[in-house]
Amino acid sequence: MAVFLPLLMATVQAATLEGYVFREMDGGPPRRPVTVELLVEGSVRYRQTTGAGGAFTFTSVREGQYAIQARFAEFIIVRDTVGVVSGEKNFIAVMLPKRRAGMSTFGTVSARALAARSDAGMQKELRQAALLVASHDFDRAAQLYEQAVAQGALADVSDALGLLYQRMGRKADAYRAFQQAIERDPKYLLAYAHLGAAYLEIGQLKELAAVANRALAIDPNWLTGRLYLGEAQAGTGDLNAAARSAETAAGLAKGKAPAPELLLAKIRWAQRDCAAARGHMDRYLELNTSARRLPEVRKSLDIVRACKPRQ
Repeated sequence: MAVFLPLLMATVQAATLEGYVFREMDGGPPRRPVTVELLVEGSVRYRQTTGAGGAFTFTSVREGQYAIQARFAEFIIVRDTVGVVSGEKNFIAVMLPKRRAGMSTFGTVSARALAARSDAGMQKELRQAALLVASHDFDRAAQLYEQAVAQGALADVSDALGLLYQRMGRKADAYRAFQQAIERDPKYLLAYAHLGAAYLEIGQLKELAAVANRALAIDPNWLTGRLYLGEAQAGTGDLNAAARSAETAAGLAKGKAPAPELLLAKIRWAQRDCAAARGHMDRYLELNTSARRLPEVRKSLDIVRACKPRQ
């Protein structure tokens, strides 16, 4: 068998992955270069630094699925998934989330930064919790985060605890942690984003709309909030309002984000504006080529392509 191994390895194809990084806050590029990494099972396989306009290009990437993350120094700003296929265009737009209402900076907080920003009594516990999470000892990590929250830690810690609860399958506890983070700091947008994503996943549209409206009352120009509101409106049949929300989101991102295009495609299909639905779907797939291989996207694409105007 060993004789044939080099031949098998030679069949693995390489491809190019292109994309850009943009800020949710205003659709503009990062104010400073950002490191973009492709990972397999937690290990970095490829690394690039963004250039002009937030653009990046990976050449000679082996086919396959990767986690893609953008970071600045030790701060992991965002993580997503991407598929790379030879012989096709591979492209992805990566959005840096807006962390707080009214802020002119971007980024989520790393476990190390959480510890540094807490008082001395919490720093040791939070650093230890980060190590426990990395080793998948979630129960002990949760206990340390819970202690920090009980001692009055920042909203960031309650939000991090909510994400940890989600990984543990403790959904009700996760919702409470996100809500606690919002109560502790109403301008902390990531907690709204995480709570809204949880409600969207299980189809609780009334709760989703309430979360979105609460956040938008604080920051009307929050792109993710407009998308969540549009999803809730579309799900309850208010298509005209949903279209306005999705168009506002697309405008805030200056057409760089794929998510508003997908939502607009669904809305225009429901309105039987077939040409517009196909146009938005095509734009969505231009900004996120990996989505073509997702079963739910393939199904949506088939439905949109088969769209016929009402007679």
